[in-house]
Amino acid sequence: MSAVLPLGRRSGWTPVERGVVLTGAGPGGRLLPLGIAAVVVLLPLGDTSVPGLGLSVVYVAMALPAAIGLWLLVSDQAPVPPSTILLGLGLSVAGGVVSAAGGVEPSRSVQLVVISFLTLGYAVGVGIAQRPGLVAQVSELLVVVGGVVGALALASAGSLQSAEGGSVVNGRLTGPFAQPNELGIFCAALLPVGVVCLVTAATRARVAVLGVATALLAVAWAMSMSRGAWIGGLVALVCLGVAEPRTRRALGSIGAAVVATCAASLVVPSSTMVLGLVGARIRSLGAPSQNQYDDRPLIWAEAWRQATQHPWFGVGPGGYEAAASTSASAISGEPAEHPHDLFLTVLADRGAIGVGVGVVVLVGCFLVVRRRVLRPDAGTPYGVAVVAALVAVAVHCLFDMPLRNPIVSGLVWTLLGLAVVAETTTTNRPPSPTGARPPW
Repeated sequence: MSAVLPLGRRSGWTPVERGVVLTGAGPGGRLLPLGIAAVVVLLPLGDTSVPGLGLSVVYVAMALPAAIGLWLLVSDQAPVPPSTILLGLGLSVAGGVVSAAGGVEPSRSVQLVVISFLTLGYAVGVGIAQRPGLVAQVSELLVVVGGVVGALALASAGSLQSAEGGSVVNGRLTGPFAQPNELGIFCAALLPVGVVCLVTAATRARVAVLGVATALLAVAWAMSMSRGAWIGGLVALVCLGVAEPRTRRALGSIGAAVVATCAASLVVPSSTMVLGLVGARIRSLGAPSQNQYDDRPLIWAEAWRQATQHPWFGVGPGGYEAAASTSASAISGEPAEHPHDLFLTVLADRGAIGVGVGVVVLVGCFLVVRRRVLRPDAGTPYGVAVVAALVAVAVHCLFDMPLRNPIVSGLVWTLLGLAVVAETTTTNRPPSPTGARPPW
């Protein structure tokens, strides 16, 4: 890291605080933001596979910013951002390689390791694409695209039916996702970003567009009937309000609406369309074992069994299902694909080493929020919004693990890249006085 500043001078780039540079000189610097925007715009198509490659559209789109970022690094035009988050992500990928080498299902592990290299390269590309307003512009684009996803999901709404005392709801919204929890976590993560975009919007037109998009996200989030997404989204909004005072007025209105909706849903008959189903889902939180088809306690126990047998590097990325198919497993008859919990997934797949490097990423996210709270002039509210979005993902993943969906993965890695920008940019730089529009 000590060579960052000389590296910036030698290549003719303008150094910024702590050695980070702003891209923009040369074709690579100009193409990088466009590549990032392309990934965001293609998120709704993320589940579509590209023929002949075996990868989804989003992962293929990530290759462009990853390749540009790599070229800028090796050609000495940009330094590696001095980021704790990026350090943790890099160590996680390295640990995944070691875990895959000794894993129980090498073919599956190698595929996930290749994807992890691609997504890490994309996060690096986002991290070095620093220039004034980047986080704000990408955040706004994420909210608008999220609004499109919410509209697609709501357009496909059908009849909802409750079963198992609200523990099961048939006919839930999915939109472009494979299952409702993926829609829920996507919308929950973008809610705090939408709130910050609204309170910082400079024009009425932006307020109108972002307001409609955020409203669509909120309705799709509620209609997903995903209890994990509900909890994750609410925790994220509370964290945003604590860390960012400018959002408290808007969050107060949102909180009042949520409380009123929950109160009404708990008093109306469960047969009442939508509102009654919401009440049944809320009541089911107090009786998690009521669903006779829920095998998650056994699935979690199997993850602990694998972790005790492979404590340091786990069974390899994606190896949980193969390891659960052995005779020693209590779920060998119908092994799950993953443990339905992020912590247990990392522990089983990558062992204690994987959990340890994950803590490094958490420390980096904490530093982003801490600096903003202690120094309101440092960073931007968008950095706090991005971390709050990652909080929503982390909380939801205590109940389910939808991160391997390409659309959700593309969103999370975009947020991680923006968190790297927020961590390594220490000054709140105002927008360009010329009012220049973003390159997309």
